Amino acid sequence: MTARRGIALAWGALVLAVTAATSPAVGISRDESVYVEAGASYSRFWREALRDPAHVLAAVDRHYALNHEHPGLAKGLFGLTRTALSDATGLLGEVQGSRAGAWLLAAFLALLLALWGFDLAGPPGGAIAPALFFLVPRNFWHAHPAALDLPVTALVLATTYAFWRSTSASRGRLSTAGWAVASGILFGAALATKHNAWFLPPVLLAAWVLGSYRGRQPGHGPASEGAVGTVRGHRFPWALVAMAGIGPLVLVAAWPWLWHHTVPRIQEWLGYHLHHENYPWMYLGKLLRKPPFPVAYPFVVTALTVPLAILVAMGGGVAQALARVVAAWRGRGPEVSVATEWLLLLSALFPIALIAWPTVPRFGGVKHWMPAMPFLALLGARALVTTGRLLWPARATAVTGVLAFLVLAPAAWQVVHVHPFGTAAWNEIAGGAPGAATMGMQRQFWGEAAVAVLPAVNEHAAPGSRVWFQETTALAAHQYQRDGRLRKDLTVASGPEDADISIWQYHQEFRDREFRTWTEFHVTRPVAGAYLDEVPLAQVYARPGAWR
Repeated sequence: MTARRGIALAWGALVLAVTAATSPAVGISRDESVYVEAGASYSRFWREALRDPAHVLAAVDRHYALNHEHPGLAKGLFGLTRTALSDATGLLGEVQGSRAGAWLLAAFLALLLALWGFDLAGPPGGAIAPALFFLVPRNFWHAHPAALDLPVTALVLATTYAFWRSTSASRGRLSTAGWAVASGILFGAALATKHNAWFLPPVLLAAWVLGSYRGRQPGHGPASEGAVGTVRGHRFPWALVAMAGIGPLVLVAAWPWLWHHTVPRIQEWLGYHLHHENYPWMYLGKLLRKPPFPVAYPFVVTALTVPLAILVAMGGGVAQALARVVAAWRGRGPEVSVATEWLLLLSALFPIALIAWPTVPRFGGVKHWMPAMPFLALLGARALVTTGRLLWPARATAVTGVLAFLVLAPAAWQVVHVHPFGTAAWNEIAGGAPGAATMGMQRQFWGEAAVAVLPAVNEHAAPGSRVWFQETTALAAHQYQRDGRLRKDLTVASGPEDADISIWQYHQEFRDREFRTWTEFHVTRPVAGAYLDEVPLAQVYARPGAWR
């Protein structure tokens, strides 16, 4: 086994093991609760389709109508792992069984980062790049739930990697045509996971076009000897042709909802995401409500959530890539692949810039520009390796190891410290959770923090109590009950008016729900809560007599 493959497999195995071990503590988010149910429904479709192929279209409409606004590939994987690990064998509960599909894709992402990091910066790059991604607390949190954000990030990275292989001199084992076909298949898989993938072809095309211009950079090798502005290996992007031809076929094949009424349903899918709900600015904190910060929102939130040392490494990687492009244009970097630099830069910056566009809906959290993070990790890893070589060429590996430790150790502490509240993680610039709360930033997202108060509810709630879970969905409450994490005698209430217990989770645009609870219950003091560095994330209120 080569060192490159060994590092990649080791990272994949490590991420799979760590996510599986740490997943039970992570709460069920709003989106995940829907995807778990959808995955189970899709799994039932495939079982019915195998038993009765003659009525497959009727089964499609029955089972894929649930959450049909999002493609079905990742949710189908969640259903498959749930069937294998929960329904058929009982090894895991239904939620953890569904999450196993997400763990596998997280491991795939780590493996890809190690491979590409090795290609860019040798063994140290392959070892560091996955760590720079997964030691960002919010990225680490997203490796757990059966949701769509990390899966599409993995598939965007895989598609871009295959595109890079198909257009560069570094092909590996596959031919140019083989990598192009792989790009088409992976692009289809990304399309069949989430709509983020729509923007891949224009980004890849722009990177290729920009990479075609090299200014005074001399060419390399016999293929371009004596030429200026051409470099061997900058091939025509046949991968884009394959993506246009193969991608839509894979999308339809992997999403049975499109097997009939294909065009109207694709139009409905596109229309839903082009006219999505826009959350109010109060979601984003005091700082971001003032011009020009709303437009800079994703850049500011990234700067406040990525651990500071990792942020510096990533910023250094972006600066290095820009410097390499400029040096190549001026004829001072003959060994630089300008196309590679543009590919990494655009892939790292475009997802963030897209969310910054004034007409694009604003959402909570960092998940909507997460596809940028693997590329920032690659650039950061290469920057650290380059710095180590410059500081002490004779001991470059050792110096790089020390630099990596200095960058990664504080981030690792943050991951451990905030777990399982990854969506509540804020960095040193924000002042951690207390500083971010003072700034008016969101304290948690999607209702998963309620998991921390379930033991208290189980112990103290009066028999048959009605619980208003507020941001945690009724689906999630029932999933907690089926997995044995919530008492089955408790029922889900629709509001404080018909509830005995109210679980309030700090969410800026839903503050009125806490006031409604106070008014209805005639209490303002919580009976239990979940806290991060003394910052309340979830608090439990109870009517008199409902809490024993």
